[in-house]
Amino acid sequence: MSKNLPTMYRLARPLAVLAVVLAVLSPAVAAVALPPGGSFSDDDGNVHEGYIEAIKAENITSGCNPPLNDRYCPGKSVTRGQMAAFLVRALGLSDDGGKDWFEDDDGLVFEDDINRLAAAGITSGCNPPLNDRFCPDNSVTRGQMAAFLVRAYDLSGSTSGNRFVDDDGLVFEDDIERMAAAGITLGCNPPVNDRFCPSSPVRRDAMASFLGRAEGLSPIVPPPRVTNLDVDVHVYPGENIGSVASSHPEGTVFMIHGEHHSQSVSPKDYQAFIGAGDAVMDGDNSVEYAFNSNARGVSIINIEIRDYDTRNKWRAAVVGMGGDWLVESCNIHHNEIAGIYLEKGDPVVRNNNIHHNGRSGLSVRYTDGGLIENNEIAYNNYQQEWEWGIEAGGGKMWSTTDLVIRGNWSHHNHGPGIWTDHDNIGTVYENNLIEDNIANGIFHEISYDAVIRNNVIRRNGFDHSAWLWGGGIMIASSQNVEIYGNVLEDNYNGIAMTRQNRGTGEHGEWTLANNYVHDNTVTNSGLTGAAQDVGNNTIYNSNIRFENNTYTGDVGWWWMNGEVSWSEWTDYGHDD
Repeated sequence: MSKNLPTMYRLARPLAVLAVVLAVLSPAVAAVALPPGGSFSDDDGNVHEGYIEAIKAENITSGCNPPLNDRYCPGKSVTRGQMAAFLVRALGLSDDGGKDWFEDDDGLVFEDDINRLAAAGITSGCNPPLNDRFCPDNSVTRGQMAAFLVRAYDLSGSTSGNRFVDDDGLVFEDDIERMAAAGITLGCNPPVNDRFCPSSPVRRDAMASFLGRAEGLSPIVPPPRVTNLDVDVHVYPGENIGSVASSHPEGTVFMIHGEHHSQSVSPKDYQAFIGAGDAVMDGDNSVEYAFNSNARGVSIINIEIRDYDTRNKWRAAVVGMGGDWLVESCNIHHNEIAGIYLEKGDPVVRNNNIHHNGRSGLSVRYTDGGLIENNEIAYNNYQQEWEWGIEAGGGKMWSTTDLVIRGNWSHHNHGPGIWTDHDNIGTVYENNLIEDNIANGIFHEISYDAVIRNNVIRRNGFDHSAWLWGGGIMIASSQNVEIYGNVLEDNYNGIAMTRQNRGTGEHGEWTLANNYVHDNTVTNSGLTGAAQDVGNNTIYNSNIRFENNTYTGDVGWWWMNGEVSWSEWTDYGHDD
């Protein structure tokens, strides 16, 4: 089916695409669902909070008050022992060289980390030339931190910039310049930033940003913490959430504590239901809905919602029909049909873990706007009881306008990763990680204008065995789609388009036309191209363009009703 592309024909990967790859390869971090206020109680509003959460998600830090670890101690100085632990976790170091390198760390919690750091050549000690001591309890200065990071990440940028006025002639000057050249630091006196403050201790909050930038992580900003001052009513175990909500007016904010079983809520307009950290709504496989209402502007935040036995196959444990709902930082799982179903307005589904639901993770429909962001969507239709064509898999969106699907990690769903079907227009898919779904990775079907950019798409589509189905990116009878900056690896097919007789929708015929595919990287992903089964070749003269894409490994191309060679592909004007 596919051909290995000769080296001489491999297209040069643009620097812009390379930058996207580096930025997008870790959207799993961006997809972490956080409770209001985030992982720690003492960094709310800190300018470094996003990077603190990012390194927490990568297990580079746990906190500063074990075993509870609900604090980060952002204002404290980083000790040399802590620096060793940060770098060992970030770099995944495991070799200690088979010896005890220093005499002053015996029995300390950081001893193993210090030995691994020394074995990697990142530290020599603190008392040259003997260097038999590490000084684990000493604070690390910003200059010393620069030296640690330069060695750890092998930074070799220019040292000629002389960006700062306060490090001239210092032993760490070149390290500071390399760190700045790598974009890891700007300085210490914004907005001028002409000083580095090399002798000042490095704080734990700033260290999170330095490590996050060195690791290429994206900040993860949690939703705001809800305080008691924001809450109107507290609901505790033994109370019925639905009864309490019905007895209070529109706009009431409820704080939910503890576990609540076999309960269902019909919210009023603009009511909010916020979990206190331990909030669980369990349907006990006997109640249909956790939330079900035609109200507008309802918020559901930080609640675990599980085991709801929804009997309507088109609905879910959370059903919002009135528009503008917010579902955020929830853990929604093991519900009979689906996790979330929202209609109308400008809904937001953000920072949730939506997994192991019977048919699908979520559905958003008939919207004027909408945001699906930073969710983990996984293992839906896990029992494989539904044919994935009946809206099963990660999630299916229907008749939306200007919906943004951003920063999600959709994986191991028995169906497509993310699916927009029927009259969607103005859709944006960006910065998602789509992995190991049995059907198409991103599937845009009988719809219209869309932008699909900067996604990483791996190992999808292997439930298919014919034609161009099973694309990492699959466009079915849809027009005005721009696809760029994506990285596709090891999918059944690559960037694939199909035209069938599907009829006409709200915005015109469902067809293939004016689709522009450029600056993507496709590796070991079957066929890329466009196919039709309508009995004419109109689509091949409908402004479908492939430009400046990079192909490597086991790949091939489909055009003019069959598989074509690389030279035939370029003769048709693609990627030439």
